[in-house]
Amino acid sequence: MDPGMEQEILGFIKGRSHENGGYTLYEGLPDSKNTYYAIKSFQLLGRRPWNLEKTLNWLEDVHRRGSFAAQGLFYRCSILKEYNRDYKIPRKFIKRLKETYKRSNLEITYYIDSVLRTHNIILDEIADWIISQQNPDGGFGRYGSDIINTQYALEILKAHKCKPKKSIKDYLKDCENNGLWSFTPLSYPPYIETVYAGLRISQILNLNINKEKILEFVLSLQNNDGGFKRSTYIGISELEYTYKALYIIKSLDSSIDGECRQ
Repeated sequence: MDPGMEQEILGFIKGRSHENGGYTLYEGLPDSKNTYYAIKSFQLLGRRPWNLEKTLNWLEDVHRRGSFAAQGLFYRCSILKEYNRDYKIPRKFIKRLKETYKRSNLEITYYIDSVLRTHNIILDEIADWIISQQNPDGGFGRYGSDIINTQYALEILKAHKCKPKKSIKDYLKDCENNGLWSFTPLSYPPYIETVYAGLRISQILNLNINKEKILEFVLSLQNNDGGFKRSTYIGISELEYTYKALYIIKSLDSSIDGECRQ
């Protein structure tokens, strides 16, 4: 990555930090999601997260008194465990997670499964249920396949060392247009989250990708503030989009080592 671009990105991320710890969507109070993506972005850049101690203290405080929704738990538990802080949740909420993984979309199921595995609880029945949810076209999604739900399903199966019943390759190809991926085969345009999902699926399945097209798309998403937007059309920089753009750039940089083959 160009050093100038790296400094621009670092400046954007630091600009979303809160003086008392954590990171914000735009301004105001911090939240778990943006804090997760900020820290993960610093890690991708090989940098110590800005204001780390205050951020970890803030995360622990939120974790002790915060809600126990699956998404927030995933963001907080992932970071707190990684930095050897208190990430445990009460047994009654563990029980609730075990009972609710079938009730939501596959993204939420992914968060639930990740939190359980963070607490060393492996539920093979989650992988079995995911396998049963594959659609005839090879993709995943409760109300029809899409590339985001398909990625989350495959991430879960990878974590459990399982494989889907049917090949996903044809569905992934159907979502692809000129080297990029859209939400469904009938959707347009591609967004950073759909291209990220397509890349992750390709990495897991060890599939060929159009490196040049992907990189050209991602680089077109950087705004003047150093962050990245969702699409090539007008958009505001967000930490989630910036993390996914960084992940793609770093993955393509390392593709000669075999992570993504051209």
